[in-house]
Amino acid sequence: MTASRLLCTACVCFLATVAEAHHSFAAEFLGDQTRTIEGTVSEIWFKNPHVRYYVTVVTDDGSTETWDVRTSSPTILVRRGWNRQTIAEGDKVTVEGYLGRDGRKLLSLIKIELPDGTVLDHSY
Repeated sequence: MTASRLLCTACVCFLATVAEAHHSFAAEFLGDQTRTIEGTVSEIWFKNPHVRYYVTVVTDDGSTETWDVRTSSPTILVRRGWNRQTIAEGDKVTVEGYLGRDGRKLLSLIKIELPDGTVLDHSY
């Protein structure tokens, strides 16, 4: 009985540490610097902790770069009316978002325009 209580306590402590390690917006993104990109959705991760859309952009010199566009959790997006099919791989999109702090191709989504002209606002 004591060993199972010890194991249970260890698991609870581990999970509390993982939950506390979640980052804040300010730690990863520049709240005063935005960027707009146009490209094609190349991959979608519709799972916790944040839904991510990878958008491949063709640069001025003809090369490509892939941007990691982060959003809210799937639960929050579903409450706003989004689902796994709202944005599809292969969609040509225009994305506005806050730039990542460390120079990576990283955006925190503000809004995204879909191929049919629909604009999904993520800022509220």
